[in-house]
Amino acid sequence: MIDLLPADEALIPAERQRHLLERVNRDGRVSSAQAAVEFGVSEDTIRRDLRELAEAGLVERVHGGALRKSQLSHRFETRLGMQQAEKARLASHALSLLRDGMVLLLDQSTTNLMLARQLPAGRSLTVVTPSPDIAVAALDRGIADIVLVGGRLDVQSRSATGAGALEQIGRIRPDMCFLGACAVDIAAGITAMDHDDACLKRAMVAASASIVALVTADKLDTSAAFAVAPYDCLDHMVTQASIPDAARQRYDSADVEIHLV
Repeated sequence: MIDLLPADEALIPAERQRHLLERVNRDGRVSSAQAAVEFGVSEDTIRRDLRELAEAGLVERVHGGALRKSQLSHRFETRLGMQQAEKARLASHALSLLRDGMVLLLDQSTTNLMLARQLPAGRSLTVVTPSPDIAVAALDRGIADIVLVGGRLDVQSRSATGAGALEQIGRIRPDMCFLGACAVDIAAGITAMDHDDACLKRAMVAASASIVALVTADKLDTSAAFAVAPYDCLDHMVTQASIPDAARQRYDSADVEIHLV
């Protein structure tokens, strides 16, 4: 929390905006009303600061405050260009969890696309996915058994959604689900930014024998609007070795096998 400042130590706008940006990047969001109290200025002043940060492309303005830019920039094409090397390393490590004959359920995350692109050529696996991109990537790796879940194709996620997709997933019993996690937190669990995406992920969790999440470090200790499942629904979480020791201990305390890459 930002400490209240005496009047003679009031920040100039540039300093205040720097603190606001640090808060958004750290916590994922900032409230105009709360920040106004903490800085000892009016809400109008904070709104003006956040508007200027948004115009600079640094935050996303929402009613009542602002969100970290990456939280709303969740089009598949945008996410695909972010942290490619990190996602590829997580996906490469996850290959060690695969066994011949497995039925794998991959949701539409960009990290799962990295996984599909690295599947061992010609491996005896069945890949089930609502993502045409992931289905094609698995096909290109020589995976012969691919089930493309159908339904309305969402332009944001490039994935099938809706009642048809949910019904199909409910009829499958995958050995392992690779679950794309928008946000992960010990208390809030796994959450998603989109309602339909959260519904699809919940169905995948319910259908699968084991759950794996490939999670870049920036998604830890964050939460989004729509609940998917408790954190301890996971059997494995593959994340970056660069996470702070305190975070590592928190996530290690639950009955989830942590893989640091």
